[in-house]
Amino acid sequence: MIIRLRSRDGLERIEVGNGATLAQLKHAIQAKLGVPLEDMLLSKNAALLTAKEEQVPSFTDMQGDGAPLQQLGVAHGDMVFLLYHFEREVQPAVKKSDWEKRPFGAHMDVAKMVSLQTRIERQEAPHAGSASFDFAAANLFQSYVSSAIAFSIKRGGILYGTVDEEGHVFVNAIYEPPQQGSADSLQLERGTEEERQADFVAERLGWKKVGWIFAQSTKEREFIMSNEEICQMAAIQDEMGEHAVTAVVATWPGEDEQPEVHFEVFQVSDQCVKLWRDGWFQEQQGEPSGASQLRNPKDPKDETPVIVAGKDQGEVDTDYFLIPVAVRDHEGPLENKFPVENRLLPQGTAELKSHLAARRSKPYWARLADFHLLLYLARQPNFEEAEVGVLVDAVREQATVPEGFQLIIDSMAGLH
Repeated sequence: MIIRLRSRDGLERIEVGNGATLAQLKHAIQAKLGVPLEDMLLSKNAALLTAKEEQVPSFTDMQGDGAPLQQLGVAHGDMVFLLYHFEREVQPAVKKSDWEKRPFGAHMDVAKMVSLQTRIERQEAPHAGSASFDFAAANLFQSYVSSAIAFSIKRGGILYGTVDEEGHVFVNAIYEPPQQGSADSLQLERGTEEERQADFVAERLGWKKVGWIFAQSTKEREFIMSNEEICQMAAIQDEMGEHAVTAVVATWPGEDEQPEVHFEVFQVSDQCVKLWRDGWFQEQQGEPSGASQLRNPKDPKDETPVIVAGKDQGEVDTDYFLIPVAVRDHEGPLENKFPVENRLLPQGTAELKSHLAARRSKPYWARLADFHLLLYLARQPNFEEAEVGVLVDAVREQATVPEGFQLIIDSMAGLH
């Protein structure tokens, strides 16, 4: 398995066996990085790298050389922090360009000065205090990518919900627009009439767009996020605001080598959003990678490196931009059981009939209290937007649905 290792000298990767112990990880670090075993302290707590000398002994979460990494809570792809006093000679990611080799006092033009001043900094805290997902909505998405498409291709959706005054995000529904997905790439069709209808239903419910979700494929990768994914995350935050989150569903081998589904939430740094908005990210050819190429948009041919962690580089590990967000769950105000739009599974009158019949004993507003059902009705020619608004208002206020609307919907479902 691959362990992402963060130290004062940047982010590196160490590969060890699936059943490796802490001692084996340490020896792998010594072999690859040259750090002496006696000058090595590991922790899953990022505060280790900024701790004062007297605080260092308190980081004891990774003790016992014979302990398996999995027992210590370290799995494939996890981040581990490494503290040492050993002075390493770290090779730069790219060779210094000729102009950097010129003697002091040589001419330096403005473009190179601007490029040199592009210093990539880590952002420790997200703007979103946490992200809570309606359990049924998250399970509906996760079950589909796990069973129907078996993580063979990527799939995504738009998150609708609310953000409270403390910046905590609450996701109540996931809209899945028409999309094109492969094992490596995902493109959502945005700005469609259907998305406008989803916005209308959500806004009437008092919700808004609060981020997006995507499932990664099972294609083997040595990075958490690809360059494309980082750019998509930055675009979402630029569009939806600083509290917008990205949920990632992926499958990784578990302790018994059987696949386990993981649900994680991230944001990218403010600087990442700005770099994306200003055009610094360059499209990469061929296989997707876990490094983002950065070039001055005013002069893309200028390969002057940017500064990352005090070192000149032409690429930035995408992990450098990621900020984890705490994940929670809740029961939202609406159901999420009606078939979801734009899937391989049907969504039509038969499904409408089955849904309504299963809730025959409930008030009519409660029978309609499902985001995907309301969106389905909004797409039908039987209803104008104002009439859809009446239905959504009745659901939101738990009020009586006008009898005429009940007759139309029951007729559509073949219940008469």
